[in-house]
Amino acid sequence: MGFDSRFYDQAERELKDIQSRNAAVLEMRIKETETRFPVTGELRRAIAATSGKLIALIADRSGDIKPKLRELELENLSLQEKLRLELVRAGYPEDYLDPIYSCRKCRDTGTYEGRLCSCFMERVKKAASDELNASSPLKLCGFDEFRLSYYDDSDHTSLGATARKIMEKNLELCRKYAEDFHLPYSSILMRGRTGLGKTHLSLSIAKTVLEKGYSVIYGSAPDLFRRIEKEHFGNSGGDTLDMLIKTDLLVLDDLGAEFESKFYVSAFYNILNDRMNSQLPTIISTNLELPELETRYGERISSRLSTMTKPIFVGSDVRMLKKQ
Repeated sequence: MGFDSRFYDQAERELKDIQSRNAAVLEMRIKETETRFPVTGELRRAIAATSGKLIALIADRSGDIKPKLRELELENLSLQEKLRLELVRAGYPEDYLDPIYSCRKCRDTGTYEGRLCSCFMERVKKAASDELNASSPLKLCGFDEFRLSYYDDSDHTSLGATARKIMEKNLELCRKYAEDFHLPYSSILMRGRTGLGKTHLSLSIAKTVLEKGYSVIYGSAPDLFRRIEKEHFGNSGGDTLDMLIKTDLLVLDDLGAEFESKFYVSAFYNILNDRMNSQLPTIISTNLELPELETRYGERISSRLSTMTKPIFVGSDVRMLKKQ
């Protein structure tokens, strides 16, 4: 399944904007250097003239053009070298008047070796992710707003440490995960009761990863599974499933709160399995324990979840404490 055409259109518009901005910057540089050092303009015009002669010579197939072709090539290279030396002498980088490209591979055309360039597809993917994230609270949480004071330092848990100590380790784990994020990367399964900070920390990771320039999709399992189901059985089409599989980081919140359905289990398996095969990370939060996850989703999904880092969230319901 591909992305909707409007996301490709948006990527094309962005590339055109980039081309226009880069062309404007280059034009400004040309005017600046020619005003201060007219010799650079003379050399650029001479280079353009030899380039024109080269093109005309290649088009003219009468007689042996190789000697003249080589002569013009050498003249062109010599002029380019003189221009670079003049720029350096004037205090500019030697490539100051070279064409400007945001992507060196495709030179901002969007295609490379007959296929859509990776830079173009990243723009398509980001456009799709941004639309899906439009209603999510991605910008509302950060690590600095996570308050360990809500977790009792005298509350000794069955895990051999106090609630605050355990949550301090969870905070550090999530912060380091976000700061060190790269691809491929590991996945996280956050477990614990409602109101213990799973959503806050997963959103904090998502925010940091987005700021690094990666694509991120955040959503609750009930909302995303319903959307996939509607697109699958409806007539409107859609690419949510494809987006969830391909995004750099998927944050799936509140797994287990969705309605029990064979279709949802199948969709979840496809997402999880394809992402693991592509070595793309997933962050999942759930109120269910590991045995409950296996009962609900089956052994195939449970075995994949078991390979993730599995921090346990403990303490009292922070939402209730905030209300008090």
